[in-house]
Amino acid sequence: MENPELQNLTDYSPSDAPWDAHRSASDDVGGIYLLAAEYERYGARMASCGGLLRFGWSTLKETGETRLRLREAHFCRVRHCPVCQWRRSLMWQARFYQSLPRIVADYPDARWMF
Repeated sequence: MENPELQNLTDYSPSDAPWDAHRSASDDVGGIYLLAAEYERYGARMASCGGLLRFGWSTLKETGETRLRLREAHFCRVRHCPVCQWRRSLMWQARFYQSLPRIVADYPDARWMF
């Protein structure tokens, strides 16, 4: 049951505007890769990056709240893909936030340079 009027993720959820912005940038960069013969496969991979997103219901242990979470997706993992770079930066941000309490506990007198 496809609706031709719903083309972007923001058509389903307005809070997902960053996804659409990165996805359109990925299409632009992929088009540039397609212009060069030696990088055509990168362009083809970027064209299908994030094309399939499967969501599932998840319950938060702390609050018992149920929400949709990304369960399965296919990403291209091309170094210059805006979608993959964005997801990679979110991963490193989450890793930093998870390790921050331990760093503060291990080095209580340390000063931050940023």
